Amino acid sequence: MKTQKGAAMVEFAMIALLFFALLFGIIEFGRAFFVYNTLVEATRRGARVAAVCPASADAITMVQQATIFDSAPGNPLTQTTGLLGLNTTDVSVTYWKSDIVTQVATPLAASSTNYDTIAFVRVQILSLNSNNNINLLIPGVSIAFPVPPIVTTLPSESLGRVSSQNPVTQRCCYGVCT
Repeated sequence: MKTQKGAAMVEFAMIALLFFALLFGIIEFGRAFFVYNTLVEATRRGARVAAVCPASADAITMVQQATIFDSAPGNPLTQTTGLLGLNTTDVSVTYWKSDIVTQVATPLAASSTNYDTIAFVRVQILSLNSNNNINLLIPGVSIAFPVPPIVTTLPSESLGRVSSQNPVTQRCCYGVCT
């Protein structure tokens, strides 16, 4: 009996190692899913802003800022840091015709008549980090999941138009009217 004094402690140490590795693995997989879901929601948010904002260089910048949860010009209440270290150059905003094959040239000039040809808006996160992976932080294990393309395409709505008779003037977008 004297030779088995520390056996329980050794058994606990071996089982605890496996238990905590499994526990941290579950937590990290949950975090990776949360990060991916947040990125999908970010593109959805950007596409929603693009669908109701005019197609211009300023509006595209606003859409990019909305996508990364950055501050909107003229609205200091929404100031936050960029989502997961992303910046506006990591976000692509494009406008598409009804066939979803032909891209409408952007940014459109204020006097452009192409507003009626825009049927869809697409927001895409171009790159998440240098290798476009989500790295799991599990003790003793190094796992990196590649992030699939994160794209949201929505039908265009008002594109900032106040009325159909006034398609390009008095446009409003993201809390700022011009």
